[in-house]
Amino acid sequence: VLGVPGQAAVGGAAAQAEPVPAAAPRRGLGAWARRRFGRDGGGPAVAAAEVVDGGGSEAVAVPDVRPDAATLLLTALGPGPLLWERGPEHADAFTVRLGHGCAVSLRGTGALGVAGPRARLLGLARWTVAQLAALHAPQDLELVLLATDRARPAAERRTDWAWFGWLPHVRPAHGQDCRLLLAYDKDQAAARTAELTRRLDDGPLGPGWASADRSAVARAAAAYRGPRTVVVLDGDPGPGPLRDAVARLAVHGPAVGIHLLCLAETPAASPASPVSDTYEAACAASPAFRDCGTAALLSGDVATALRVLPVTGGRPAGHGETVTADAVSAAWAERFARALAPLRAEGGEAGPQRPAAALPATARLLDELGLARATPASLMARWAAATDEGQQVGGLAEVVLGRGRGGPVGAELVADGPHLLVEGPAGSGRTELLRTVTASLAAAARPDRLGLLLVDGAGGDRGEGLLPCTELPHVSAHLVASDPVRMREFAQALGAELKRRAELLDGVPFAQWHAQREVAGRMVAPRAPSAAELRGDLDPQRSGTLRLRAGTARTEPAGQPPLPRLVVVVDDFDALVAPALGSPGRPAAGSVVRALEAVARDGGAVGVHLVAAAGRGDEARLTGLRVELGTGDEAVPGRGVLHGGSGGPGVPFQGGRVTGRIPRTATLRPTVVPLEWERMGDPPARRPVRELGNGPTDLALLASALDRAAALVSAPTAPFPPTP
Repeated sequence: VLGVPGQAAVGGAAAQAEPVPAAAPRRGLGAWARRRFGRDGGGPAVAAAEVVDGGGSEAVAVPDVRPDAATLLLTALGPGPLLWERGPEHADAFTVRLGHGCAVSLRGTGALGVAGPRARLLGLARWTVAQLAALHAPQDLELVLLATDRARPAAERRTDWAWFGWLPHVRPAHGQDCRLLLAYDKDQAAARTAELTRRLDDGPLGPGWASADRSAVARAAAAYRGPRTVVVLDGDPGPGPLRDAVARLAVHGPAVGIHLLCLAETPAASPASPVSDTYEAACAASPAFRDCGTAALLSGDVATALRVLPVTGGRPAGHGETVTADAVSAAWAERFARALAPLRAEGGEAGPQRPAAALPATARLLDELGLARATPASLMARWAAATDEGQQVGGLAEVVLGRGRGGPVGAELVADGPHLLVEGPAGSGRTELLRTVTASLAAAARPDRLGLLLVDGAGGDRGEGLLPCTELPHVSAHLVASDPVRMREFAQALGAELKRRAELLDGVPFAQWHAQREVAGRMVAPRAPSAAELRGDLDPQRSGTLRLRAGTARTEPAGQPPLPRLVVVVDDFDALVAPALGSPGRPAAGSVVRALEAVARDGGAVGVHLVAAAGRGDEARLTGLRVELGTGDEAVPGRGVLHGGSGGPGVPFQGGRVTGRIPRTATLRPTVVPLEWERMGDPPARRPVRELGNGPTDLALLASALDRAAALVSAPTAPFPPTP
């Protein structure tokens, strides 16, 4: 440890010990040294420290209670009581001690630049990072390393920073596509900077953050209260685009909690190399150095003194302070980082504001539903939880669309709807997203509490896109718009159902009506259904392209709502509105459209919801939720944005696929792959996932489990048209 001899007592154990009685004054050189460095028995147990503010304001004297290197290592090995003690609201949060009597707050300065000879520079950098890692928990602090300076060989950079990868703060906790947040080449550096600039796009400055002035950045940085990221930039990041991205992060990053620690190799500041020359050399070695709010320059014959200068307008302001620099060796850092490696914070990784991650290229619906192993037991547990939550509103209609940047993305039709419109061009994944919506609705509610009606609006022109969903036990009818007779029957049945529900409710809101029936059901002992009645509901009778599930009249069992919610799922709604010339369903398309318009207008009040997909959104006038597919720059099927009824910013997501084959990974043999530090920033080499050519799809697997779960809980399909 480089620094003042005997410094371990400053701010460490001595700071927490009981007060020492005053002693008689001492004289001589030794007494002067003890008084000078706060070690005198009659003096204070702590010394004064100065917190450097990058804004150029005057230094504020605060008690130096920051731990020294010995205390920090013991804290990691213990682990001690100081471990991860500083939360986002702590007075000394994200403040690092650079030497005895000097500390810098990253929240105040934005970015910190350190320059000097390589050996001394790395020792100070290791000490600075170790303080951040020991005093701040991984859910409050994220560490990123950019060591891509081509002036040094990759083997040398890997040796210098091998200890860094052991820190738990380097693990990607927010969806970054890598094993560790490290960058040893330009591709990895481009990926890390893209992940960080994406947070700026989603931050308070918006997509136009690159043109925001420093005053707007300062206001946003002062208002930020979430977790923070410290990027360690070792030298030149690489080509021009990377230099520009890093420089912008140094200026605009504090608005979203991103701070840079820029390291530049220069000669030590001395009379032969004045501070101004050393500073310019540091800016040439690391382009982002000029945008740092505070510069720390190693100086002296052996580069153990540290000149700390506030920076204003890209120039050092004032004379700053000169202190003895703290530093640790590579062996100290290795032992410290390995001691922290197995530790985890209590409470997990959750935080109030989590950094945004990139959307995945593909997503699987069963994974987003938490049903990777879809079994009747797991489905019955979901149904029981949904019944408890929605029994006072007549049941819920939860929709999971896919994977977002922070987890699954979905909505609830009762609270957020009542309807959902999916719009997008051909090839954007509209039909697959409708299958996803249908499957997620079925997984969230029992068949006797939620019924599904499927309509393929394009008829035989584009095939029967919703046909695979008919295996779900919730589906009561499937209409293909190619037979005028069947289409008219469906329109009449749907219109009659709306009238029946309106007469039954008699002006009472659907949720209130169900709440009243729920109370009445607890007071009257109901009759349990017979086996013949249940068998009549479970056996479907299908005829032609309009498949109906008929049921027999029965008395409602206890706890079951007498009027289930109904969701009408329509694919190619624009083909129904304007059918092609010569289409066999053209004569009866108008009757179906009028019935669907009645659902869009009056269905929400009687528990009937409409989910429609169209190429042009103006064809369907629906209130509630809206999904836009194919709006981004990347032409990825299923990539879309979910908009709510409030008109706020949408939520991007990748649609969850449900018709893919079950992945075959269980039969693959385990493999051993060597992991090198310089490759930890690459995307993980995932096990090859191959689909069974003749195996079932995820939708078929889910439908089979739903059938068995429905039989176990005696939840028959709601018939359509309903039995008089």
